[in-house]
Amino acid sequence: MGGTAIYTGVTGLLAHQRRLDVVANNIANVNTTGYRGSRVQFQDLFSQTLQGATAPEGDYGGSNGKQVGLGTAVGSIDVDHSQGSLITTGVASDLAVQGNGFFVLTDGALKYYTRDGSFQLNAVGVLIDPATGMRVQGYMADATGVIDGTLAPTDIVIPIGANPIVEPTENVILIGNLSSDVAVGTTFERTVTVYDSLGTPRDIQLTFTKLATDGEWQWDAASSDSAITTVTGTGTVAFDANGGFLSASAASVSIAFDPTLPAVPTDPFQFAIDFNALSQLSGDSDVTLSSQDGFELGMLESYSIGGNGVINGVFTNGLVRELGQIALASFNNVGGLARAGDNMFMQTASSGLANLGLPNSGGRGDVSGGVLEQSNVDLGTELSNMIVTQRGFQANARTITTADNMLQETVNLVR
Repeated sequence: MGGTAIYTGVTGLLAHQRRLDVVANNIANVNTTGYRGSRVQFQDLFSQTLQGATAPEGDYGGSNGKQVGLGTAVGSIDVDHSQGSLITTGVASDLAVQGNGFFVLTDGALKYYTRDGSFQLNAVGVLIDPATGMRVQGYMADATGVIDGTLAPTDIVIPIGANPIVEPTENVILIGNLSSDVAVGTTFERTVTVYDSLGTPRDIQLTFTKLATDGEWQWDAASSDSAITTVTGTGTVAFDANGGFLSASAASVSIAFDPTLPAVPTDPFQFAIDFNALSQLSGDSDVTLSSQDGFELGMLESYSIGGNGVINGVFTNGLVRELGQIALASFNNVGGLARAGDNMFMQTASSGLANLGLPNSGGRGDVSGGVLEQSNVDLGTELSNMIVTQRGFQANARTITTADNMLQETVNLVR
């Protein structure tokens, strides 16, 4: 008598002790970045059948079986992958996932997955997890700035102070007025600065000459730059009776360079001129360069990570270019991932293979820079679970004490 109850109580003690271990771990990690809390699910053990169930027969109505449970055990320890709250840090390399997905880290041999986005650049500009030294994976832009998310992810490299870049001028926009008051044959000159394929500034003189045809001006391009051998560019600009831009017969300039230069830019160097913002009204002639899309040599000065995990590089010449994009991994069964320490998970046979790709695609969430995801552990809930677990442990201990007393009374019968 009481022997089974003792062992049943022991199973309850062991199960509640395990639950307390999980609760304690959750509380310990309440401030761990990107931590995912766990919960314990109990299940009853095998039941001892004292009498089997019988079917109805004749006037006999049958009877139910008699079973005595043999205790409880930990059925599962599940990881809660719900979203944690986000906090703003202002650090460019801090990242957070909103929605499904994990950052991908690698040590060169294996891949690991994490929600902790507290990353940094190392000495050679590689984005890493500073706690482990593992490299963050993503997709680097090609020479034209295109990011291909179908390729295998690679290390993210952001070489601050390097990565020289230039942008040759392709489009020039002029703004201003050509006076309607001047006589036929009157000329007006304006010098504009453009950049060749090596980022060298080139001064181009534009000469506007009023034609005999009403509302028309001829423009010609030239240059006194010793490195330029020829400049090809001429055409007409026409205005309507109200002085507004009407049309331009030609709007491009082609430049050839001296082939003996130490470094010859792309030859011929060509750019288009937009005359749409010019007018022919009474008053002085005043034509200025509104904008041109070329830039001199620039080095990578800083970076930011915006929506969808796109890494934007800011260069000293004012250019902003997409350098790459952070990769995310999703799983068919995130509950099947195994903890690997250091806020990381590893895939298992239960989780399925990682589906790698760009944020906001394939069911993956968004990535934001300058923020971190906090632990999703709710401290109030965990403290409540701790109290309930403690009471459960006490009750099972009392069961063992009561069963022991009953055994003691049985022993005392022989006195």
